[in-house]
Amino acid sequence: MNWREIPKIDAHMHIIPDEVHAVNQDSDDELSFATATGYRKLMDRFNIQNAVIMPFNDPWLMSMEFTVDAVHRNMFRICEEDRRLHCFADVDIRNTAECTCAQIQKAFEHAEFCGIKIHPNNSGMNIDDAYNDVIAEYAVKHDRVIAVHSYPSSAREQDRDEYCSPIRIERWMDRHPGLKVIVCHLGGFQWEDAAKLNAFFDISAILPDLVDRYDAQKANMILREFGIERLLFATDWPCSRSVEPARIMERYFDILDQMDFSEEEMHMIGHMNAKTLFAL
Repeated sequence: MNWREIPKIDAHMHIIPDEVHAVNQDSDDELSFATATGYRKLMDRFNIQNAVIMPFNDPWLMSMEFTVDAVHRNMFRICEEDRRLHCFADVDIRNTAECTCAQIQKAFEHAEFCGIKIHPNNSGMNIDDAYNDVIAEYAVKHDRVIAVHSYPSSAREQDRDEYCSPIRIERWMDRHPGLKVIVCHLGGFQWEDAAKLNAFFDISAILPDLVDRYDAQKANMILREFGIERLLFATDWPCSRSVEPARIMERYFDILDQMDFSEEEMHMIGHMNAKTLFAL
């Protein structure tokens, strides 16, 4: 089998609500492609059986009321229209950490929500700051997984003090035994630090960049450093630092088809690990 054909769960992608698209019709950035209709076509074409919508910790991108409750309502509606879609709860640091946990708990009244997303760069808050300790305590208590954006910006790609660096994630996790974490984007180009963490890892955004910087063989080796049982297929569609939105899926499959994964390993990365983690 090849990667276009095997069943897949896209563990990290984006859909912007129609109401936001409606007031930004002249936008031509990558998020202008992030429509439910557009993504459903990709699911049908490439055997993507489920997908997880990730928020941004930025309510202006996901609602016109600019509140996290509105973001949650919008994501729920998108998922309700297509049962193949699921989503992660959002965080808005304008609220107290305790209020944020209450909003997350309210979101989890809907089965469509299967985790929590923290985006340190968008919030401007280090992942190991005290605010996020409160969210981590909530997640441990309620057995929820947290996905953490970890792709230090180009100017700081090797800065271990960056908001979302794997070293900061490690310090944060050490304070919360039992916390289940997905490190998004393999930790960016700090992947060697990330691979040491007791976590899951999605391959969104970073995979084409690894191949561009090294080659497919080196990227293959890097993925194996993390362990097959900890990897999640994910694309970050329609976002990429190096690939046009219309080409992201094809680029991912072209790269993965060059790698040496057995059919069993393909299924683990492609959908089995995520299905277990998200209880889908």
